[in-house]
Amino acid sequence: ALAESLGCACVFASVDPPGSPKRYGNAILTPHRLVASHEVRLEPLDDYRVAAHARIEVRGRAVDAYVTHLHHTDEGAAVRAAQVRHLLRFVAGTRGRGALVLGGDFNAPPGAPELAPLLERFTDAFGALHPGAAVTTLNPAMGHAPRRIDHVLVPPRGALRPAAARVILAAPTAAGVWASDHFGLWARLDWKR
Repeated sequence: ALAESLGCACVFASVDPPGSPKRYGNAILTPHRLVASHEVRLEPLDDYRVAAHARIEVRGRAVDAYVTHLHHTDEGAAVRAAQVRHLLRFVAGTRGRGALVLGGDFNAPPGAPELAPLLERFTDAFGALHPGAAVTTLNPAMGHAPRRIDHVLVPPRGALRPAAARVILAAPTAAGVWASDHFGLWARLDWKR
């Protein structure tokens, strides 16, 4: 419904079957032409996590966009590490030859050991533009300890480069309503020349 109201194509991945009263998962919304899509349940399968892929065409160029949401507990680093390994296999098996961007709620800050295999292959857009910045993407008003656990990643030698990034939706509405228990992470990626 959100994608339709915005005039966007949507790729949605969930472990919950269509028609379930609640479908927990990840979505990619895009105003660009959707060329292909894939999804995968991430290992371990009993953690109910998925990743989604959308290949889109942006001004005649292919972009492979991925989204995921990794395990959430502080003591779940080993589970996240397994999910990162599976995610990297999924990306390697589905990506084309164009640009690549990977985003989501990784439930770990950039320096977490379980994210090291990702950050060996990808540049953290926010971190590249704001090295050492102490920001949070978790909403402290919802009882969270401040940490930046949401990330937008691109290959360092890929077709896209981070041009701007900031935390958004970090204040309630005038009526005191928060958008989420997370703040948004916005990134602008430019084509490399």
